[in-house]
Amino acid sequence: MLPVAGSWGRIITLTSGGPEGFPEEVSYGAAKAALVNYTLSAATELADLGITANAVHPPVTDTGWVTDEVKAAVAESDHLVHIADPADVAAVITHLASDGAWLVTGNVVRLR
Repeated sequence: MLPVAGSWGRIITLTSGGPEGFPEEVSYGAAKAALVNYTLSAATELADLGITANAVHPPVTDTGWVTDEVKAAVAESDHLVHIADPADVAAVITHLASDGAWLVTGNVVRLR
């Protein structure tokens, strides 16, 4: 057991991608897959220390890059539902970091 100063902690990672993977971006896709695996493994390994670990998979998030073409693609997509505001994603992350989420661990939280 590692010595720790606190009684709990949170690991919250961000992932992305869809059912098609990342054509022409293999390294990026591999990194995201590794990040999810790390997060889920950490959830199990660190649970006894009161540390939760979850990955958040946000929808397309308008951080200034969403064009009319992207909006049309989302509207036509079967698996993309919304274009989120960064504050929407931050609200979920804030909850996962809170005391109230102490039982939420080992998940990929897919936002739609």
